[in-house]
Amino acid sequence: MQEKEQKWYSGMLGMTFNADEGRITIFRSTLEALGWPSHYRLLYNREKKQIAVQACGAADSGSHRVTKMNESNSCEIKCMAFSRMIYQDARWSFRRSYRLTGKSFANQKLVSFSIRDAIPIESGEIVDEAVSPTVALCREEGAQAENNPSPVIKADSGAV
Repeated sequence: MQEKEQKWYSGMLGMTFNADEGRITIFRSTLEALGWPSHYRLLYNREKKQIAVQACGAADSGSHRVTKMNESNSCEIKCMAFSRMIYQDARWSFRRSYRLTGKSFANQKLVSFSIRDAIPIESGEIVDEAVSPTVALCREEGAQAENNPSPVIKADSGAV
């Protein structure tokens, strides 16, 4: 079975989770895909293991103001409860940060991220030969599912 090589480039839509600080970092590329909104909100579909960042208004439920970009051209919020919930649901190690790659849905003004495809990060670098714990659990169930996904897996690839 061949492993899919995980690479990151600057234009990818992304976000990062850090459990120690409860920090959620939304990348500049994600904000660009949303049309540089003044406010956004985080949506979570626990059943599909999907997180979304959606542009919204200041009065909308769960809205966060887009803050000034930090030195890495990203926007950060701290929400220990949300971050820990994601870590527990995804069975991630609390000793690592995780980077998610997103898919834009312009008509819904959102970028969707699957927590199943998280990339482990240590000291800002992608961990070599690391596999997301969620992916590892799926592989234990059988390599056949990777080559011939069931309708349940296919149905999970849509928008939040």
